[in-house]
Amino acid sequence: MDWLKWTLWKAQNNTRRCTWMPPHPEDILEMAGDSQKCLVRSGDQLLDVLIESLKRLEEKLQGETPAARDIWDRTNNNLYKPIGENDFSEYVKRHFDKDLKKRGVISNREVEIHRWERTDIHVDAVVRDSNGKNHDSVSVIIEVKGCWHKELNTAMETQLVDRYLRDNPCQHGMYLVGWFNCDQWDSKDYRKEYAPKISIDEERIKVNVQADELSQQGMRIKAFVINTALR
Repeated sequence: MDWLKWTLWKAQNNTRRCTWMPPHPEDILEMAGDSQKCLVRSGDQLLDVLIESLKRLEEKLQGETPAARDIWDRTNNNLYKPIGENDFSEYVKRHFDKDLKKRGVISNREVEIHRWERTDIHVDAVVRDSNGKNHDSVSVIIEVKGCWHKELNTAMETQLVDRYLRDNPCQHGMYLVGWFNCDQWDSKDYRKEYAPKISIDEERIKVNVQADELSQQGMRIKAFVINTALR
């Protein structure tokens, strides 16, 4: 299967080289007028665009008028608990819809964002020909986890890599962790007990190391731990 997977990946790269299209002048001019706009020609570049978009979301959550309260529910004793993983994934998808599609961050491709299974997001950046048919596309599958998930330390490999990316034409994945740890989290919420007792910086180092180790044979994994805490 490794040989077959490598052959498929090589064939896809050869196809992209043979069907390569130079950027349109209007795309270049558009980028010159807006520093946030970019061209996406590969899964690696799409991953980079998604990371920058998540940084903008984090700024919104933790900014001068923090929006983090949007992803917490108030409990009876005037404390809070995080929304569920499924709702958090939907929140992130809505951000991508607004940040990438409506703002047109990607100049040369049409962005399509889908929910896959419960907590997963599939992002496609597509080039269409004059007849509206898919000429070329690059994709990223995003696995979303709350910091309380019991498989937080293993799901990057067992779910994202082994379940979604292995033997899949899409070879680019992101492991997104919502870091809800804070004093305002109601201790009566059972999920708080499962959250790691480390800092967000330590968690970032840990998942980035794991992502680098899992990136091999054409597969590329990125990890992002987003600060979703109240303050």
